[in-house]
Amino acid sequence: MRYFFVISVFLGLLLQNFSQVVIMVKYKIDQAYIASVLCENRDKPDMHCNGKCYLRKKLRQDEQQQQNGTTGKEKYEVSFVNALQEFDFTPIAPSSKLIVYYQDPELHTPLFSFFHPPQA
Repeated sequence: MRYFFVISVFLGLLLQNFSQVVIMVKYKIDQAYIASVLCENRDKPDMHCNGKCYLRKKLRQDEQQQQNGTTGKEKYEVSFVNALQEFDFTPIAPSSKLIVYYQDPELHTPLFSFFHPPQA
């Protein structure tokens, strides 16, 4: 399974560099479909285009993508933070305000007494 993954990643990287070859192979494989459905000049059989206009358009798109650098690669800036850095959590301005918490003694007593069965 690991070898399959390695080979598929390697082939993906290899095919990315040879994108024009991949476009040509796709054209040769689907030439009949491209000539009959996707060709811009399919209504003009005397031109003998046979889908070459579609191939030219795809190659031009690929060339523009390579020139623009938009081949699906995104650049991200990665910044690292030193995890060993010590932080000082002292307050910026010490508070002079005294906070007192009041506890009501009646709230800590149970609201109901425990049930005691009658004694005989």
